[in-house]
Amino acid sequence: MKLCLTTRRSRAFVLVAVLVLVMLLSMLVISLLFRFKAEDTAASASVGTEQAWAAAMSGVEEALRVASTSLPGQIDWQHNPAAFQDRLVFEDGVDRWFFTVFSPGDDEVLGEFRHGLADEAAKLNLNASTALDLGKLPRVTPAMAAALIDFIDADSTPQPEGAEQEYYTALPRPYAIRNGPLASLDELLLVRGFTSALVHGSAASRGSGTNESATGGGETRGERGLRQFLTIASYDLNVNDDGEPRMNFNDPAAPFPALELPATLTNFITVLQTNGLFLAHAAELLEAQLTVMDGKGAPVEVASGVGKAELDLVLNHFTASDDEVTDGLINVNTASAAVLATLPGMEESLAESIVSARRGISPERRTSIAWLYQEGVVDAAKFKALAPYLTARSSQFTFQVIGFGLPSGRYRVLEAAIDVAGGARRVTYLRDATRRGLPFPLGGEATGGAAPSASRKAKEVRRG
Repeated sequence: MKLCLTTRRSRAFVLVAVLVLVMLLSMLVISLLFRFKAEDTAASASVGTEQAWAAAMSGVEEALRVASTSLPGQIDWQHNPAAFQDRLVFEDGVDRWFFTVFSPGDDEVLGEFRHGLADEAAKLNLNASTALDLGKLPRVTPAMAAALIDFIDADSTPQPEGAEQEYYTALPRPYAIRNGPLASLDELLLVRGFTSALVHGSAASRGSGTNESATGGGETRGERGLRQFLTIASYDLNVNDDGEPRMNFNDPAAPFPALELPATLTNFITVLQTNGLFLAHAAELLEAQLTVMDGKGAPVEVASGVGKAELDLVLNHFTASDDEVTDGLINVNTASAAVLATLPGMEESLAESIVSARRGISPERRTSIAWLYQEGVVDAAKFKALAPYLTARSSQFTFQVIGFGLPSGRYRVLEAAIDVAGGARRVTYLRDATRRGLPFPLGGEATGGAAPSASRKAKEVRRG
């Protein structure tokens, strides 16, 4: 009897042990399956991230190609859906991968975009702006403009209404001011009076009812900040449209360009050099006249012979400086009226007239700033005053690009700046902005592009 009970207990113990072992094995298998699934999911997400990044970088490369091959006077990089909207890059058997390049629109409303690049030469270069009237910019007061000049100039004498180091030293949390070129636009937030909302813009809001006429209800539209008008990156090379150095007519040793030139022009430049006379800019050759003494001491009138027909040639091939680079020239073909109005001697009405007139100017005519005079927008005197601040070329650009896959909806958003001056193709700034989310739905009805299934995926989209 005892033997039977012992046997039964042994069998029960063995059965319990087996059940426990089965449970442990089941838990182990489930754990391994979960781990394999997690690793597979992580690997898939990682692959998606890399593919989205690769698609976005294809957009950067396309931006470099379009910008570097654009001819003088052309602005096909400004809005070019064929090159920049929903471009298919590759297929991996699961997703089709696209990129879309975009920049803010031309108005001040947040959320307006165009498929193209933003021209840095259409903005004010803060590191070359001491002669410009920054107080003409929207929402910038004279005191703010003066404080900005004091922040970047090398001296310690404050402008009227300005603020030098003494002001910042007296703050509860003092700091040293730049007293030199800004390294980024974010440094504006260190300047007295400049806030984040002013520099970067304000988001839209509801419930205040302060802009009902614009939105049709109690909703305020978001506004772009001063960044749309400002840069620290624009410059132009002192070369002609073929990339060759211009002749500095103030240098007697400089050879004349190897092309047929009007005899009156070469004679006028020779007279300048012989008499030790200097001009500050090539535009001063326009309708220029000199009175010099001949070999007998009698006064002689010498004319440059430069009028409407010769102005293009003069501006393209001649210069008054040996400087290889000029910072902060503003592109007369792309700058807004608000930016143009900051130039010395530029009235707001004239800035608006320039913007209106250039719409009817062909790309061939826009290769030089000469069209301002040739088309009668300004007279010779006004042209000479404005020319030192203007260019008709653009070489530095900023933009954003989205690399995305369908139907998965994975994506990456990059911010980029490029430089194609002198035939170079350089990425000067690159930042991952994916964490901010999508600025607009991918493809479909939102853009009318080649990725119609994206409209159904807008709510399911996942960051890569």
